[in-house]
Amino acid sequence: MEKHRVIKKGNDFPLLLACVILLLNGVASFAYAAWDGGANSPSLWALFATNFVFFLGLTQTGMVFSAIMRLAKSEWARYFTRLGEILTLAYAPFAFIFFIIIYFGGTGHLFYWAKPVAEAHGEGHRALSPWLGKDLFLWRNIILMALYYVMSYIYFRAARDEERYEHGSVPDGFQYKINFMAALVLAFYVLINTNISWDFGMMIIKHWESSIHPPYWWVGNVYGGAAFLFLMSLYFVYNRGGRQVSRWHLNAYGMFLIGLTLLWTYMYWSQHVVMWYGDLPELTRPLFKQRTGSYAPLFIVMMFLLLIIPFLSLLFKKVKSCVGSLIVLTVLICLGVWLNRYLMILTVFEDAPTSLATWTNLSLFLAGLGSAVLPVMAFVRLFPNVPVTTEPEAEENSGH
Repeated sequence: MEKHRVIKKGNDFPLLLACVILLLNGVASFAYAAWDGGANSPSLWALFATNFVFFLGLTQTGMVFSAIMRLAKSEWARYFTRLGEILTLAYAPFAFIFFIIIYFGGTGHLFYWAKPVAEAHGEGHRALSPWLGKDLFLWRNIILMALYYVMSYIYFRAARDEERYEHGSVPDGFQYKINFMAALVLAFYVLINTNISWDFGMMIIKHWESSIHPPYWWVGNVYGGAAFLFLMSLYFVYNRGGRQVSRWHLNAYGMFLIGLTLLWTYMYWSQHVVMWYGDLPELTRPLFKQRTGSYAPLFIVMMFLLLIIPFLSLLFKKVKSCVGSLIVLTVLICLGVWLNRYLMILTVFEDAPTSLATWTNLSLFLAGLGSAVLPVMAFVRLFPNVPVTTEPEAEENSGH
């Protein structure tokens, strides 16, 4: 029987307290900004939406990471995959709560199509189209998120069942079944994140469209989510789980990250070069605004965080095999993905990044971080018999 070490009890109180404080501070800062007139400000809701889609993408990627690594039969990834599954499932309540807040408070400020046509185009009081109606916006997101989380839970239960079988005695057809479930997780991930990318990336801009935008969005989520999962593993698997992370794990994870770096670069290029070549002002104007004028410095920083620094660093095996260097790189990648979402959304509502260096923005970001870490802590406390890694102890430092 393969043995998996369950998470050990530790002194979580400092981190727990920090997460609670960050959440309460974010709630208080947002409430104060809304009370002070920001409730009618598109910029405030754009900041909220930026952090919502960022942390939603990071946490939903956990289950996708597990599914991809299962289909690829990646043994090294077993050290990380269970924590990725927990990360996705634990965040589900916050995903629905934050979306409901946006729906009831920010829809009219974020989406031009949610306003009466008299405000949007000066023609009567009717919705622009059935797809752009507020009711459909609510239910398509709720239903698609629910489908993704339900499928993720089914896959998670099947993975737990797999652990109960002795090594080499898995029933015939079970591996096919669980692999099929992993493929369904990926399919539902594509559905929900295509919808999110349409709503929060494309349809906040009048008459703007891009067929490559959803894949560009998916890859950005996976890129940032993989970096965030590595950081989470340092606490929940390495520190609290008592499992050593070997050079084998680190080198493999580094190679995975450089692959994602190149894939994100390709998707970015595919997103922008077609529109640049077509040279249609209504399509190129939003993209050019993200990297010119007052936003040019932020765009340059983003490219350094997501392309130049990771690519040049991860070429070296010493960097890939060092915990400290990977910590720095994964933090930078997460910040770069957040900046990417900021440029996508805030440039629609502001001509200059006036909201970037504000206490409200920092509070919302830190509250989002607290909302991602806190439910994982609650999960491992409520379900102590669920191992945080599926890598057998015998293979812990084998390097095979």
